[in-house]
Amino acid sequence: MVLESFISSRELEKRPIEMLAYSIIVASISIWSAYIIFPTAASIVFLFLISIALVPVIYGTIKDDELREENADRSVSLGFFERHGTVLKIYAYFFLGIIIATSFWYMFLPEQQAEVMFALEIETTEALGAFNSSYGFPEILANNLKVMLLSFLISFIFGTGAIFILSWNAAVVGIFIGNIGKDLIHIHSSKIIALIMALVQGLSGIALHGIPEIAAYCIAGMAGAILSIGMTKGHKTDIIMNDSTKLFLISVAIIVAAAFIEVYITPAL
Repeated sequence: MVLESFISSRELEKRPIEMLAYSIIVASISIWSAYIIFPTAASIVFLFLISIALVPVIYGTIKDDELREENADRSVSLGFFERHGTVLKIYAYFFLGIIIATSFWYMFLPEQQAEVMFALEIETTEALGAFNSSYGFPEILANNLKVMLLSFLISFIFGTGAIFILSWNAAVVGIFIGNIGKDLIHIHSSKIIALIMALVQGLSGIALHGIPEIAAYCIAGMAGAILSIGMTKGHKTDIIMNDSTKLFLISVAIIVAAAFIEVYITPAL
């Protein structure tokens, strides 16, 4: 694949920030390719194209992470972020890149065209607004746990399936930020300035609960992928099961905390 030849998992492990530019490029190409080939289904097809393009490099980083974890000296105590921080950074830059690309094209394209290209994301953004204003902690927690469990299961079954779940969530956040940007255009004459301000305003508005929530999805996806890779490659199953279980439980704890913050803290700020 041509895109894959531009970057490798080893390069990403050394310079995770390169994933930001790579994911913006991949997302932009995927958005336009989906619209040209499948215009009426572009809003879902471009997510599959993003997943296809990013699976090889992210699979490589998770496989390397799993091997390091398996071969690590268990007598040396390392913190969670010391052991898995690089992969989480790669996921974070990937997520941010999809947000930037989606919000950019949503803002800069003609409105009718943008509504076709991002139809499902727009519909979901509107539905989530109504959902969050109508339901409390139990409902939001249940919804977020469902997404987290899907990230784990799809990654376990397909290896790095959480990429699709994360791409979908990033695209929805991108539309949310794009809507903020469209409102800010009336204040700032430049669309670029409006987009930058929207990114700052939108991300800061959801950062308190959004960052841990997305981190939990990433960690659950890592847990499923590590378990999947370890079992299919015949690695030390007991070690892999232990590490995967710890990651999964960490993601559950983070989801509970994020839901509490979203319901009881964020609205008060």
